[in-house]
Amino acid sequence: MNSQGSSDVKSVIEKNSKSMQEAMENGDYDAFGSFFAEDVMFKMSGEEALNGREAVTNAHKPMADQNLKLVVQTNEVLDFGDYAHEIGSYEIHTADGQKVDHGQYSTLWKNIDGEWKIYRDFVSTSAGAGQH
Repeated sequence: MNSQGSSDVKSVIEKNSKSMQEAMENGDYDAFGSFFAEDVMFKMSGEEALNGREAVTNAHKPMADQNLKLVVQTNEVLDFGDYAHEIGSYEIHTADGQKVDHGQYSTLWKNIDGEWKIYRDFVSTSAGAGQH
C-alpha cells in the first residue's frame, strides 16, 4: 500500500463525493448514477440490498425530490491498487437545515477504465441510537 497513492485516491474519492452531492441537489440523476459501477451493490440498514446502477440511482431519487441534502465526510481511504476502501460518516438535512438522519458508511471503490466508481456501498444509520 502506497501512502502517496492513498492520498491521491482519497482526494479523487472526496471530489467524486462532492460531485455526487451536487448532482443529487440539482436532480441530475444521470450524473449522480455515473459514479456507480454498473454492477454496484448498495445496502442500507434494515433494507434489502440493491443491485445495479439503475436500482441504486432510483433509490436515491426520493431524497432529491424531497430537497434533502446529503453531506458526507470521508474519514479514511485505503488504497489497494484497482480498489480503494472508504470509511466515512454522513448526515441528511432538510432544506431548512434540520438533521433527519446520520450514520456511517463503508464503500468499496473500483477503478474501471481509469475512473473510480462505487462498487459496494454499505450504509448504517445511527439515528435513534442511544435514545431511550
